[in-house]
This record gives sequence, C-alpha cells and structure tokens, in this order.
Amino acid sequence: MDLKTIRLLLIVVFCGISWVNANLYWQEFQSLPSEYFDSEHDIQITLDEIPQVYQYHTRITGRVLRARDFLPSWYQDIKVRLNLYTYDESIILKAGDTIQGTAIFKVPKSYRNDGSFNYKSYLMRQGISATGSIKNVSVVSRSPTIRQQVFDTLKQAKLEFGGVIAALTIGERSLLSLEVKEAWQKTGLAHSLAISGLHIGMVVGAVFLFVSFCFRYLPVGPGFRERYNKRLICACVGILVAVFYAFLADFAISTVRALVLAGIVLMHKLFAVRVSPLQFLLRTSFGVFVIDPFAWQDAGFWLSICAVTTLFFSHWRWRSKAGRMANLRQLWFIQWVLLIIMAPLSVYLFGGFSLFAPLVNLLVLPLISFWILPLSLIGTLCSLFDGSRYAQWLWYIAEQPLVYIMPYLNQLSVHPWNWLAIDTLAATRDARFGALWALIIVFTVPVVRVWQRILLVVCLPLATYVLLNQRDGQLRIHVLDVGQSQAIVVERNGRALLMDTGVSYHSGFSVAEQVIEPFLRYHGLVPELVIISHKDNDHSGGKAYLEKRYPGIKWFGATTDKPCLAGQTNYWNELSLHTYWPTASYKKSGQLSRNNESCVVQLRWHEFTMLFPGDIEMGAEQSLLASVRSNEVLNSTILTIPHHGSKTSTSWPLLQAVDAEAYVISYGKHRGYNFPHRYTIGRLQRTGAPWFGTQEVGQITITSNGYSWSLELPHENR
Repeated sequence: MDLKTIRLLLIVVFCGISWVNANLYWQEFQSLPSEYFDSEHDIQITLDEIPQVYQYHTRITGRVLRARDFLPSWYQDIKVRLNLYTYDESIILKAGDTIQGTAIFKVPKSYRNDGSFNYKSYLMRQGISATGSIKNVSVVSRSPTIRQQVFDTLKQAKLEFGGVIAALTIGERSLLSLEVKEAWQKTGLAHSLAISGLHIGMVVGAVFLFVSFCFRYLPVGPGFRERYNKRLICACVGILVAVFYAFLADFAISTVRALVLAGIVLMHKLFAVRVSPLQFLLRTSFGVFVIDPFAWQDAGFWLSICAVTTLFFSHWRWRSKAGRMANLRQLWFIQWVLLIIMAPLSVYLFGGFSLFAPLVNLLVLPLISFWILPLSLIGTLCSLFDGSRYAQWLWYIAEQPLVYIMPYLNQLSVHPWNWLAIDTLAATRDARFGALWALIIVFTVPVVRVWQRILLVVCLPLATYVLLNQRDGQLRIHVLDVGQSQAIVVERNGRALLMDTGVSYHSGFSVAEQVIEPFLRYHGLVPELVIISHKDNDHSGGKAYLEKRYPGIKWFGATTDKPCLAGQTNYWNELSLHTYWPTASYKKSGQLSRNNESCVVQLRWHEFTMLFPGDIEMGAEQSLLASVRSNEVLNSTILTIPHHGSKTSTSWPLLQAVDAEAYVISYGKHRGYNFPHRYTIGRLQRTGAPWFGTQEVGQITITSNGYSWSLELPHENR
C-alpha cells in the first residue's frame, strides 16, 4: 500500500468520525432538555404521524411547539411519543393536528436483557427523544396531512385488505390485522409490506418506461430530442416520483435508504460506469452511511445488504440456467439461494425461517409488483385529487388477488413444515447458528458428485450441531431487568426454572411475552417449573401467557393448586428448593397481607445457596426468623432483596441472619415509588457486601459451580 492510499484512507476515516460525531451532536440538540422529564407540563404539539388507536389508549407522535416556558427554535425538531388514556371521544385526532394538554415526559428506556428488543435505540432511530403520557387534550388547529387524507379514504373504502394497501402506499401498518401480519411473516412475504428497494425500484422503472413512451410517441420536435438527453430526463422524473412516494411514506428510514440506492444505480447506468459487484456494493453502502450514519443499527439495512450480496454471489458462483424455461428455473434457484444464505440472519432477527418462502415469493411477488402496487398507487393519486370514488374502485380491483390467495397463505403459514422456529430448539445459541453456517458452507462449496453433496448436507451441519451443543453443567441465575416487577430464570444443563413471571398491563403488554420468552429462546431453554411468590400482578402477571405458550410447565406457589407452605422441599435438576414461609399457623390466622403471603424459598446446590423472599415486609421477616430452628438456616450466598428495596422490608435482623456475600434488587423507575429506599440502601451498605440493581445495570447473572460463584453484568453499558 503506497503513501497516497494511506493518506486517502486516513482522510476518509477522519471525515467519517467527524460526520458521525456531528450527527450525534445534532441528535442531542434535537432532544428535550433534561429538566422537563418526570414532571407535568402544559404543552403544545403538532402530530406528525397517524395516531395509533388501541383498546385502552391512543398513541400519538409529534413535534413539541411549546413545553411550559420552553419554546424550541424553528430548526429544532423535538419529537415525542405520548400515550393518551382518557379524552373526549368526540375529538378524533389526526396527523397534522396541533393539540394542547398536560404531559409527563419520560426518558425512553429499554429492558436490558439477552434477547430483549432495544426500544430506546429504536426510538432514537425514529428521532423520538421522549415518551410519556398526556391528558386534558384539546385541539388548537386542524390541518390534516396528505398521509392522513389517504388513510381516511382507505378506511372509508372498507376494503377487506385495506391494511395491505395502506402499507404498500403510505407505509401505514395500523390497519393490518394480526392474522395478515402472521401469515405474511410466516410465509416469507413480510419484507414486501415495508416500502423499500423493491417498491422504489418498481416505481422508478415504471415512470422511466412511461416517460420513454411519451418521448417516442408524443409530437416532440427533433431539436428538442437532440438538445435533451432522453435517458437523463426519464431518470430524473423517475427519481422525483420516487421522492414523492417516499414523502407519502413519511420518509421512513427504509424508504430513504432505498432512494439512495436507486439514485446510485441510475447514476452508474446513465454515465455507463462499469464497476465490479464488490465495488458497487461498497459504493452503495458508503452512500447509505453518508445519508444515515447509523443505518447499521437497522435490521432492514442488514437484510438489504445480505440480499444484494447473495444475488451478486450467486451470479459469480453459479452459471445461469440454460434450456427450456431457463428464466423461471433461474428465479426458482435464486429464491433457494436467498433462503439458505440468509437463514442465519433470519433466525437472528425473527427466530426462524419459512421453507415455503421460495415458492410463495416466486408466485406472489409478481402479483404485488405488477398488479397490487401499481393499481394501489394510481388509486392513491386519485384520492389526492378529489377522486375518492375512482380511488376506492382501483383499490378494490387491486386487492382482488389477495381475496383469492390469502386463504392459501393462511393455510401455508400454519402448516407444520412451513416455519422452522430455530429459536425454540433446546440447544445452545452456538449450536443453532453453527449448524446454519455449516449448511451454507455445504451449499456453496464445489463438489463433483451428487452423493458427495448429500453426504456433506447430512454430516457437517449435524456434526457441528452436536459439537457445539455442549453445556458446562454450571448453575446460572439470571435476575432479569423487568422494571418495577420481578422475573428470575434459573438454568442448568439446558433446563430452566422461573421465579415469578413479571408484570402485565391492560394495554396488552406482558413481561412474559416481551422479556421472558425472548430470553428463553435466546438461550435455547424451555421452562419446566415456575414458582410464583405471591398474587401481586408484578410477580404473577405473566402466568396466563406462559401457560398458553408452554403447556407442559409445572406450577408451584401463589395462584396455583400447589401453594407454598413452610417445610416443603422440591427437587429439580439436582437442586433443592426449601420453603420457609408462610407457616401453616400464620396462613390460617388470616393476618397476612398479600405481600406477607410471599413464598420464601432458598435454592441450594452443594455449598451455593440463594434466598428468594418475594415481597415480605418487616413483620413477616420477624415471624420468619422466629419460626426457623436457627437463623443459620437462612444463611445464603446471595440474597434477592424483598419488595424491590422498599423501606418496609429488609430489616437488619434479616440481613444478619442471611449474611449474604452479595445482594441483588429487581426494581425500576416509577413515579409512585422511590425504590430502593435510602433506609434500605443504608442497611445494605452497613453489611459491607456489594449490592446490584436491575435499574442501573440491567440483567444480573450469577454463575456457580456449587462451590464458588461469580456475578456478571452483560448489559451494564447498554
């Protein structure tokens, strides 16, 4: 590498770092000042997105015009996402409305666990700097956006598959039914519902051909034809129409990325620039990163890059098909190449992949590209020019293929051979992904004989799976970050036990669905036993969901037919679980509050012990200490602090009896509480042993071989 190349690389790296830092600074500049969080403010906001109406609340997203005495500058675009729980039902909010009300802003937060969705990062990518709630809402002014007008016209049309039309035309998915979403995802068609390269490419291509047709058949003089470059004009018009399409989609990240790619492709075509596939891929990636330096955080970016790379690779690795129906056979082959090579990424993002995806994409994508999408977009244009009747008629015609194919898609989506849910396998993460990568190697490596390929397909992935699916036999206890609730996963040798199931809300959110199940799938675990400490929703809220998802689970504790009682001992996976509270006499007395009914369970494995006291308070703690034959019985290596660190729990006598080497607290930020209380922290500090809270460090993992132990904080800096 010569000196000139080194200098050029250094300049590129320096410019890249400067550009990323400038974007980070601009992102911070577009955020709400920190002093406006966690308190009520009278605000005015303009709704940028179509409000999302749910059963118990409405979610709105908009730009802050005023927050108390804070007035953002004209160049500041401070976006917030707020939940509206109660309001005048006669007021129908629309995108473009300016409203006022009383809001409480919160700092966006993610649950920091293995497998959990990074909601904070997602909001940052959308430019949203605060979440919260709003009440006392009134409309200041109305100016419905074009997207809102199209959305309203679509709703009035009462189409059977209006949600698909809305997703393809304006990028709005709120009209999609759960059945349609699942069917399209499980058959490999979900990518067609996001306005991306396929849609932008079809629009640019269609406009290019239409303008070329006009140039050919319209009465245009020779002077005009000689003076202007027809291909350049066609390309410019195509890009302009694509920009308008992106505008209809509210310039979603995937749409902007597709615009950049389309522009780069057209520039290469127009100026006859010949480059290798690798150079072209690097140039398009560079163009995307210039426009969006944080594109690598999006799943859509990696799906696009992986798909394009796979197409280039297949063109280089295998010769094109020849003979009868060569094009169709080539398309069929490419679909299978895409399925196999993109399998690891699909499993990482979605937990599995569809075996019927090649067939479904081969048959359905042409219908979407050449029938549903063009008619839907023409109908959308009609709706913008007071042609609602024509728009609804075109949309009706556009959805007719869906009327006939959706029953088949629904059947295919539930077929047992369709969706390979790799993340439900009781195997290590390394084994699952190792086997998939081995399959890719087998598929791409050149061999002479067919039997050699078959032998490799059978042996290499299987051998990789067996080799990597080795558990170390150690005990791991994961105290999950679940906010102001509790959920703990105990695992050993690929088997799992749960202590409590987290909270669930009327809105439909459940910790069991959003945190516990993704965590179990991430590690290839299937729960066998669940212990619920007491009836409070923050400990038992996920029970119904887990019963449905894992019907083979055995249940113990509150809300089950096997309630806790002092003296019980359960054995699981060579571990013993000893119950010390509540005693039979206290349970019959009826004097226990719901918190003091909590099961107090001690886990033992060789010399390692951990105490789980639920939400017991000081009164129950005193009775517990009085009921055991010796305080040394409660002595434990690790103590889970009761009641999330409340001041009414964790008495000094309990801490003396347990004499733990470390303490863990499951708690979250909540306006109604201030956990852990300063009195509790003071008592913990007095013991001299360290304590760790999920609010600060996220998931806490304790690993033990039965004699020694270690504590890990895998998401402390996330």
